[in-house]
Amino acid sequence: MRAITESRCTSARRRAAGISKWLALAILVSMVRPATATDHVMAPGEPWPAATEVEPGDRILLAPGIHKNVGALSLSGAPGRPIRIGSVDPTQPSTLLGDAWSLDVAGASHLEFESLLVISGRSGAIRIRGTAATPGRNIALRNLFITPTPGVLVPVGLDADGVEDLRISNLRVALWQRAAIELRNASRIRMTGLTLQGDRRASAGIRLDSGVRDVRVERSALLIIGGSGVAAGLPTAPHPESTASTPAVEDLVVERCIFERVAIPVTVGSAERVLVDRCTIVEPTAAVFELRRPKAGWSAAGEVRIRHNLVAWKVNGLARLFIDDQPDAALDLGPNLWWAATMPTALQWLGGFPDGAAPQVVDIDPRLV
Repeated sequence: MRAITESRCTSARRRAAGISKWLALAILVSMVRPATATDHVMAPGEPWPAATEVEPGDRILLAPGIHKNVGALSLSGAPGRPIRIGSVDPTQPSTLLGDAWSLDVAGASHLEFESLLVISGRSGAIRIRGTAATPGRNIALRNLFITPTPGVLVPVGLDADGVEDLRISNLRVALWQRAAIELRNASRIRMTGLTLQGDRRASAGIRLDSGVRDVRVERSALLIIGGSGVAAGLPTAPHPESTASTPAVEDLVVERCIFERVAIPVTVGSAERVLVDRCTIVEPTAAVFELRRPKAGWSAAGEVRIRHNLVAWKVNGLARLFIDDQPDAALDLGPNLWWAATMPTALQWLGGFPDGAAPQVVDIDPRLV
């Protein structure tokens, strides 16, 4: 009887030890498992969570309606775990509206904005800026629509200053004044699938001011702009007197874009290593390309390459092919296709091509290709 009892006790102790082992393992697993991200669902008028209440990987989801005066956002996610801000229902984008800027992002990193309607404030629609201590880093904008307050043009659609690694895709901007997109002190900028539709009051589509490096604009449409479609290296501030002459913009690629009814599709001032490639340019009016003289202290344009583009315009609808205010600029005009109903006679009326240009295609109607 005692032997049986001892055997049962031994078995019970073994079972208890096994249970304790698995319990300890379960506790250990629960301790090392990543925390679950939180969805913060915000109704219009409800205060947004503070930065300390939002963790990497969280989402801020906006219910349908108008969200007014959100204030400056200084949120930071983490690599691989961005903070996402968007609409609860992407098919019914929620609206942001502010007095000055409707979306103001300051010193943030690893943020993604998606499926939002942004109505411009007095200063503009979206501002993304770094601070003295923290530049903005790794920020994505997807499927946003910027529109003016009824009857008032958007001053600036998107203003980015002090930002690194900014990705903009499928952004639409309608009816602006100064620029749909303006960049300063920014690097590693990728823009694709843009639709920028202005009117004759629009000064520029994409404006690259100074301190801008490594920008790509691809597969985008710039429509009805009274000034330049892409204006690169046109600083608003004077060059720092304490430094040697430098370019305002470096390494810009504009590829596979459509420019339609844009007065001057591309203007280059103080910029180096600019490539305009495989774009379709329809009905420019003032000129097709412009080399504009930079302000004092800023270096001239260098390594500007224009190639493989299709350019078509109406008879008597184009003033000149080129505006060249930088005779010493390094311009490489590769092969392009040019067409108007009066070609090739129209070339002599429009000033012809720069010296040293590669052979151009001027006798093929692109509609027949």
